[in-house]
Amino acid sequence: MGFSLKNITAIVGGQWQGENPDASIDNVSIDSRSLQNGGNTLFFALSGPNNDAHKYIPELVSKGVSAFIVTKIPSGINANFIKVDDTLTALQTFAGYHRNEFDFPVIGITGSNGKTIVKEWLNFLLSPDFNIIRSPKSYNSQVGVALSVLGINQQHNLGIFEAGISLPGEMAKLEPMIKPTIGVLTNIGSAHDEGFGSQDEKVSEKLRLFSNAKIVICKKDLRIEKYLDSQVFSWSYDDKSADVFISKNTQQHRTYLNIEYRDLFLTVEIPFTDSASVENAVSCLMVLLYLNYDDQTIRERMSQLFPVEMRLKVKNGTHNSTIIDDSYSSDFQSLKIALDFLESQKHHGRKTVILSDIYQSGLSHQELYE
Repeated sequence: MGFSLKNITAIVGGQWQGENPDASIDNVSIDSRSLQNGGNTLFFALSGPNNDAHKYIPELVSKGVSAFIVTKIPSGINANFIKVDDTLTALQTFAGYHRNEFDFPVIGITGSNGKTIVKEWLNFLLSPDFNIIRSPKSYNSQVGVALSVLGINQQHNLGIFEAGISLPGEMAKLEPMIKPTIGVLTNIGSAHDEGFGSQDEKVSEKLRLFSNAKIVICKKDLRIEKYLDSQVFSWSYDDKSADVFISKNTQQHRTYLNIEYRDLFLTVEIPFTDSASVENAVSCLMVLLYLNYDDQTIRERMSQLFPVEMRLKVKNGTHNSTIIDDSYSSDFQSLKIALDFLESQKHHGRKTVILSDIYQSGLSHQELYE
């Protein structure tokens, strides 16, 4: 990273107080528990409804941290401080500046479901050919995206980042940090899964991520394309006017995708049969086609796709039972996909669903539990 505190103060528009403005920063942190190298770390004291990280500053100073971005400077502590109006905004501004220091392709992924799976699969498919920086785990929030982007360094030549939103206006903060050159839209789902008043509002908000992208990869849908200024690279199961036309054939535990693209006719085998996994695999396949991968490489790598932890992962249970672990997220669209997947499993007659609260429903407490 190698930014001086003086430079960072200017980037985030803060006020400096300290003794060493030329000190170099190599890491940023928002979590006092995961601190690794205090001496060259800049700590952002984020404040939320349940926690204010300013209270950890004395403890962090004792661990060797000497640089902080804060909204209020504590008294009696000898350290370097950059005071700002909002520490989250400062973190995002710094991440956006850092992103602009690099000029390599970046794949930005959004949608109601499948973001993390598509990101992990693309990392697997492309890592033999690129040094990839990607969002860790499911870091797709206002904070997670910033931390992911700040991990970019000179060794990377491809970025893969996911963006998740739950309210109007949030994507406008994520887009400048990710600034994708290639966009991937997995699906839209229902407006009620998130805090949007209508499907149109949800679609237009998600697509803000691609406002500066060269190309957007998505299932062919005129409702989506009307919001896009970027070139669209579309696929379809039933519309031959799409750029890529796909027919599928399921046999036992595998699906065979018959691809028609320009003068190319290609059959690709993937180790999944449920519709959600197949569509996520198609999103990845479209990226390979766009990047001009050869037929053999596409077939070989797509056939090796794997389940992602806690996303429709099938495990053997006791007493001849089967467990489907889909505990990664909890919303109605994810539940519908999981139930469809459960229904496709034919080895057991009796089926049981174990649910927690569904917080990402867009419904009131009374409506949710009626």
